Formats: sequence, structure tokens, C-alpha cells
Amino acid sequence: MENTFRTFRKKYRCQSKEQAFKVLDDIFGTIADLPYWIAKVTAIQNSVFDSRFIPHKLLPDAVHYNGQVFLKLINASMFLMDFPPISKEELNWKHLIDDLIESRYLNQEKPDAFYHLLAYYPRHLSQGQILNPSRFIRKFFKRKSLESWIRRWNHFRETAFYKFSITEGNEGSYFKDFQYFLKLTEASYLIYVRHSPTQNPNSYASI
Repeated sequence: MENTFRTFRKKYRCQSKEQAFKVLDDIFGTIADLPYWIAKVTAIQNSVFDSRFIPHKLLPDAVHYNGQVFLKLINASMFLMDFPPISKEELNWKHLIDDLIESRYLNQEKPDAFYHLLAYYPRHLSQGQILNPSRFIRKFFKRKSLESWIRRWNHFRETAFYKFSITEGNEGSYFKDFQYFLKLTEASYLIYVRHSPTQNPNSYASI
């Protein structure tokens, strides 16, 4: 196993913005789309707050494989804090969805195309955070350090297996941390859509 519940080895960490975008391309472009990742984080959240252990919602992938990959997302986001915002007037679907989803659903005559697009609209970010996802990521790392977030995520992955709830007295703090993880997923995806060299090479080259 690349990383245990206690660690995130340095050799898997990004050292540059270019490496960070390679991680995002792997996560969002190769492994799965945004709704998939939101569902996996939510599944772990639900298991942490629910004392009933429901294996089929977590295994085989949510906690182990996807949980490890999410560590890479947390680390990669350290390099996403300085991208410029867009204005409300500029905002359109091309700022919210990647090229593959755009080709499948945007401006298509399929009757359910618009409903598929709605699955990609950021549900956890505020309007200001949608326009300026880098600002939220700065807020994310102001709340906790990278090492603290890694420890917190690994703690949640481990306690998702418990047959008793560990949230008593910490409900508010745990819920807020999960909201930050969900927001981080969406914010990282928006920066990937707008600035990744695989999605928008002209914008990336100008930064």
C-alpha cells in the first residue's frame, strides 16, 4: 500500500505546480469525474457520523484506494492558491466543466443533457468561491496546515470502519472539516477546468 492511515509518503507529494496539475489530471481526467469524488468523500463522512458500519458503501475502494488518492489531491491543492478569479459576467458552463463533459452534454439536444450538467455545478462553494476558488484554498490552509489536514483525513478514513460513533462532542468540528474537504474537491476541480494545460493551455501559458 502506498500510504497507510497514518502516513502520506513524501515521494508521492508534489514539488511544483506542473506536478500538481498532473495529479489533478489523473484524479479528474483519468480515474473519475467530480460527482464520483464528491460521493466518495460523502460516503466516508456518513460512515464517520453513523455508528452502523455498512461495508458495501466503503469497500473496496472508498476508504483504501480513493482515500489514498484524495491525500494527493490535498497535497496538490497547495499549488493552487494563486490563480486569478473570474467575474460574474464571465462565468459560463465552460468555467465549470471539463472538456470531456462539455463534449458530452453542453449544447447537446439530448433531453437529459442539462440534468447531467447540473451534477457538476459546485454545490458546496459559495458564489464568491466559485468565482475565486484559489481564495477558498488559501482559506483551507489558513484553517489547518497541510500536515494537519493529512492527519485529519487519515483519521476520518480509519474511524469510518468503527462500529461506534466517535463524533460525540466534536460534531460541529468534524462536520466543518468535511465541508472543507468537499469544498476543496470542487475548488480544485474548477482550477483544473480553467487552468490545467490539458484543459486550457492558453490560459495556463499566460500565468
